[in-house]
Amino acid sequence: MATVCTVWSMGMDPLVAHQRAQDTFAHVLVNVTSDQLSSPTPCPEWDVKALIGHVIAGNQRVVERAGGNVAPLPEDLGAAHRSSAKAAQETFAEPQGLARTYPLPIGELPGTAFIELRTSDLLAHAWDLATATGLPTDLDPELAEYVLAFSKQMMSRPGLRGDGRPFGEEQPCGDERSAADRVAAFLGRKLS
Repeated sequence: MATVCTVWSMGMDPLVAHQRAQDTFAHVLVNVTSDQLSSPTPCPEWDVKALIGHVIAGNQRVVERAGGNVAPLPEDLGAAHRSSAKAAQETFAEPQGLARTYPLPIGELPGTAFIELRTSDLLAHAWDLATATGLPTDLDPELAEYVLAFSKQMMSRPGLRGDGRPFGEEQPCGDERSAADRVAAFLGRKLS
């Protein structure tokens, strides 16, 4: 599979974007209370705790797919996210981190494409988490515009949307909504 898009031409270093997406998720996560862990999310298959677990596991998969060993994580969800986020960022930042090929279920992807997918996933799930816990969804507007731009290029590929696919059908969203809301709608989230 070819590189999804040219991230360097979009005005943000992909390593910076990935770190900002990790930080955005962490900023929302720090406000989640223990009584919200069983709350539903915009992802019908996951409650809040499962959504957080999915993001942490995604970070660990970056390390695994690069051939690294995953370190045991703390039980505290915030600490587990911080540890896994640091490991994923360090993996992508290695000298060949963006040049190497990563084996994924959708095919072999270069690091430049894999980091885009992870950045998109992180921002979308930060939005899901904020929505599920009643927090503001106007998340890092500059990062969201960046994610929206490469998501539009990525979604031009057939077979990514629909039942059993990674993304739902694009949902209605006006231009007056925040950039993060527009990302969420573009990736298939229904806005309220």
